[in-house]
Amino acid sequence: MSDDFDDLSNEEIEDAVKAALGEILNIATIAGDMQRTDEAADDIYALCDLVAEYYQIERAQVLVEEHEDGSYTTRFEPLDSDLKTDVTKTPIPGHIRTKGRPKLRLVDSSTPVQDQDEPTSD
Repeated sequence: MSDDFDDLSNEEIEDAVKAALGEILNIATIAGDMQRTDEAADDIYALCDLVAEYYQIERAQVLVEEHEDGSYTTRFEPLDSDLKTDVTKTPIPGHIRTKGRPKLRLVDSSTPVQDQDEPTSD
């Protein structure tokens, strides 16, 4: 697969990766649509919005109108993003701009988690 990217510039590779990430976010949104509760769906949508804003991926809201004759019209309305000029390419360790969304942190530890009732072996 690396042979496929040998003749592409860095900008073309970045564009291809952004397009692929956009498709992955679309799939994740479908998973959000299938949730049983609105809160679970909103959590997935918030994660998708966070990733899309960070990587400056264009987002749109789908508007479906039903007409009197039973037909439908679907429009895609672009969403304005406040972060488009504020996002940096360099990650800042420990800081994620969430704009009112919950702040989530991934913790990776090689030591097993002990229950509080178990005594430690020090």
